[in-house]
Amino acid sequence: MAQFTEETLKKQIKSGEFMRVYIIYGNEGYLKQHYATMICDKTVDKDFADFNLKKLDGKETTLNEIYDCISSFPMMSDYTCTLVKDFPLNTYINENGKLDKDLETILSDIPETSVLIFWMDTTEVDEKAGKWTKILKIIDGIGACAKIDKRTRSRLEKLIIASAAKRNCTLSGENANYMINLVGEDMSTLQNELNKVCAYVNSGDITKAVIDKTVIISVEAKVFQLSRMIVRGEADNAFENLSNLFKLREEPVMILSVLSKAFVDMYRVKAIKEKGVSYSKLAESFPSAYKGRTFILDNAANDASKYTVTQLKTALDLLSEADRRLKSTNEDAKTVLEELILRLLRI
Repeated sequence: MAQFTEETLKKQIKSGEFMRVYIIYGNEGYLKQHYATMICDKTVDKDFADFNLKKLDGKETTLNEIYDCISSFPMMSDYTCTLVKDFPLNTYINENGKLDKDLETILSDIPETSVLIFWMDTTEVDEKAGKWTKILKIIDGIGACAKIDKRTRSRLEKLIIASAAKRNCTLSGENANYMINLVGEDMSTLQNELNKVCAYVNSGDITKAVIDKTVIISVEAKVFQLSRMIVRGEADNAFENLSNLFKLREEPVMILSVLSKAFVDMYRVKAIKEKGVSYSKLAESFPSAYKGRTFILDNAANDASKYTVTQLKTALDLLSEADRRLKSTNEDAKTVLEELILRLLRI
């Protein structure tokens, strides 16, 4: 399958030279919606959107409805645009790998005056699964398969710095990193929180004090703070943090999951360093966890300095036992996590 990059998609949108069909997929929800919307806005004049833009829910629509939409002639415009959200394309490949005839007709008969977008918002496209592989190959042959994945940490920082600048606000690299640590890496959430920060300062510098005052800290960041408190031996702060998480009605299993990740990161860093290998190599061994996010390893290396490998193994055993108790017993969840924190503090 030919590579169709995000940059290529940007250039097409800017030039206004569109392919007849797109499938937009990947794990970055904000950007998938962003590009799907941009194609719609670029192909259809907003004054005639009621006539030329059709939006369909793929979980409820039919092939006949899609065909009717793409077959309509544009009014006072060069194009009509049909946006289909979460259409189960893979179900139209039979067990023999053959494409459904009705869908084949649609894909082969898209008028030059029509743009069809399959926007995979919540539907996961598995490129290695046979049916999805077939669909992607078919669409690649007649249109574009645009895979939009999450930004690396450095690109996220540049993005929110640039977004702040467009609002006449100055955000330093250090404070951009700080904001991401607090808010998390979801682009939609980041943009929403940045909008709040920029509205608060109106124009000028975005300081740490402003960020602390205006953003909503992500649950992951709160649990990471909990892990740092445990590492530093701050018992009172750790128990207060846990109590606040329960007041916010955060799921105990989720709290434990994020806390476990922090100790797994520390164990991996500690173990590989004892082998005389740079912990940066972990990004190669665990790309889904650390690629473009080496700051996680830097934080883990700093925290792991307090522990031996044996102590971290003990911590992982305690976390595993707490996981078992939460999932297979009727014990009070808060009590289980309080006991866990107390035992981790005593390592």
